[in-house]
Amino acid sequence: MSLTPFEIMRWEDKALPSLDFLVRMLEREGLQAVQSELPPKTHSPEIKFIQPVVRVVVSGKVQYSFPGYGVIELEPGDILEISPGVLHDVIVESHQPALVLEATRPA
Repeated sequence: MSLTPFEIMRWEDKALPSLDFLVRMLEREGLQAVQSELPPKTHSPEIKFIQPVVRVVVSGKVQYSFPGYGVIELEPGDILEISPGVLHDVIVESHQPALVLEATRPA
């Protein structure tokens, strides 16, 4: 993890990754992912974590808002790693739910 509050890795292949592929990708890094569905038209309260958190979008579109850094939109296959102590919130603006994998990286 770098000194920036977050890192993004974009999925660049035209073929979307499967849930199984993304879970195995995280497992190869020694991460145990938890799957969650984010309801459509939702906006979470601001949160921060004490350990690095890795989030991977499986389906849908998810926006992450970082005060002072702006808003980023993630699509299927995109990976976001958030540094500890970084305040952010999560937004699903579409009418479709978003499926996200989340794993905590040991500090």
